[in-house]
Amino acid sequence: MATLSSPTIITTTSILLNNPFLPKTPQLSAHHHRGVRSVNGKVSCQTKNNNGNDDNNQFQLIQNPNTNTPYLLDRRNILLGLGGMYAALGSEGANYYNTLAAPILPDVEKCTLSDALWDGSVGDHCCPPPFDLNITKDFEFKNYHNHVKKVRRPAHKAYEDQEWLNDYKRAIAIMKSLPMSDPRSHMQQARVHCAYCDGSYPVLGHNDTRLEVHASWLFPSFHRWYLYFYERILGKLINKPDFALPYWNWDHRDGMRIPEIFKEMDSPLFDPNRNTNHLDKMMNLSFVSDEEGSDVNEDDQYEENILLMRKAMVYPSVSDDPNKAELFLGSPYRAGDKMEGDVSGAGILERMPHNSVHVWTRSNTIKGNQDMGAFWSAGRDPLFYCHHSNVDRMWSLWTDVLHGGNFPKPEYDDYRNAYFYFYDENANPVRVYVRDSFDTERLGYKYEDQELPWMSITQQQQQQQRQQQRQPLLGGRLKTRTFSLVKKVLTELKVMLPLPLKYSVIKTKVDRPKKSRTKEDKLEHEEVLVINFKLGKPKDFIKFDVYINDGTDYKPEDKTKINLEYAGSFTSLTHGGGGGGGDMSHMAEEDMGKNTVLKLALNQLLEDLDATDDDSIQVTIVPKSGTDSIVITGIDIE
Repeated sequence: MATLSSPTIITTTSILLNNPFLPKTPQLSAHHHRGVRSVNGKVSCQTKNNNGNDDNNQFQLIQNPNTNTPYLLDRRNILLGLGGMYAALGSEGANYYNTLAAPILPDVEKCTLSDALWDGSVGDHCCPPPFDLNITKDFEFKNYHNHVKKVRRPAHKAYEDQEWLNDYKRAIAIMKSLPMSDPRSHMQQARVHCAYCDGSYPVLGHNDTRLEVHASWLFPSFHRWYLYFYERILGKLINKPDFALPYWNWDHRDGMRIPEIFKEMDSPLFDPNRNTNHLDKMMNLSFVSDEEGSDVNEDDQYEENILLMRKAMVYPSVSDDPNKAELFLGSPYRAGDKMEGDVSGAGILERMPHNSVHVWTRSNTIKGNQDMGAFWSAGRDPLFYCHHSNVDRMWSLWTDVLHGGNFPKPEYDDYRNAYFYFYDENANPVRVYVRDSFDTERLGYKYEDQELPWMSITQQQQQQQRQQQRQPLLGGRLKTRTFSLVKKVLTELKVMLPLPLKYSVIKTKVDRPKKSRTKEDKLEHEEVLVINFKLGKPKDFIKFDVYINDGTDYKPEDKTKINLEYAGSFTSLTHGGGGGGGDMSHMAEEDMGKNTVLKLALNQLLEDLDATDDDSIQVTIVPKSGTDSIVITGIDIE
């Protein structure tokens, strides 16, 4: 990191102390400054902003080079370019903003065209109507108060409330009839997703970098806000402010099909760009393509779906490790990070089953993975919002059920102070912050309770699964309990990296830094498998599976097997080009070979496999789709 000349920003301010990528520095004593306190190495200013919303750590402590005394600088004046303080800092201040951790912010005044398909056969202008920042207001809870709390219900129960269903259809029909000039119209709402997810907005202060809300900690908050205003617009159009979206309950057996209300061809909820092979079929939550053996018994498919849900939701929740939020929500994404086309930071919430449901639903006949299979077109299908309502529900369940309301979330300023722009139900532009997205009750909605079968897998059922998978060598499967016999083989199987993944399965031994951990240690720290790889820009759906201590002779063309040894998958949906050529074409070239990482929780998995006392584990990586540009560069345990 470059050395800053005077005036310098004191490196013990909260923005640096909260940055896990920078070295720790001595603590600044700031108790004598009114309103400022130092807690656990943090300097923070406990304030409320002018909206009455929480705004912790909004200020930075700046060293005056002339008087050698500190003063407080409102970070928003830097980030939004509103204050004279930023100008006073001169080039040093600009360098600070451009090089150190700061919230990732969209430059909505510079939206560009986005190439919808890589071959250029279809193009779409992904920019919503321009935002007038002179009249854009910050979101305030008091201005969006709901007199009646909205209740989102499962879509498969929609026919039980015919009045609500009629309202839903009528609202979508009106939205589709609005002129393109109206930011609340169906196509303009779809373009919101295209713009934020396919690189139409540059990052504020970094014109060479395009904003991408996927594959990072922005994913959950952006989509929560997106649905929040979409739902309010629908309610406004039918004059029913208590209208609530349904959720596609794909984590329950009754909801593991495309909901019936979206299959009526004469309904405004219908979209012709869906997979016709899947309209009446039980979902595969780890789906790649119809070419993978699809003749699976429904009961077996259901059991695999539930086990996948348990591994996705429960396994990352067993420890109290404060860093586990990254595993679930996504990795940090800060100003200066080049994420356009980079899928390195996706959390479990996004990777699976979110991505697989998108691919399950997309058209099997139309070129370009429309509609649900590509970021640029996904918002055109009304089912998209129903799907993301359940994704949002997963975040809510992870917060309230699995963590008792004590939501483990990143406390970094550059996370909390990131913001997005939307149009509300009155077509007024509004700026919303990540920090105001955490509480659904405060946002005025909740989810109707539904049985959680993935939470109720009994120890007896798990033991039965464990015994079934501990057969002697049959079809290449190894006894899990006799893994000590395998270790002699594993010493020969520690592969040399880097190694292209392409179409070949990789098996290797990975040493564990610590074994036989105490219960207290496992409660405080999650053991994490870290797979680093280089990835070209995804032109199609990308997926590879990861297994631990599994002796099965997997083949890439086999259906993904969700078994006891399954650790997780890397997935990424299709991106467009962004920028309509020109500079963006050059950027796409630079994006080839990006450093990418997949992180998988191991604590509970190693318990299941009785491998907590082993010195090493065997990791198997199975390529499934679009992996020809992937090169594995590292496999380690943290």
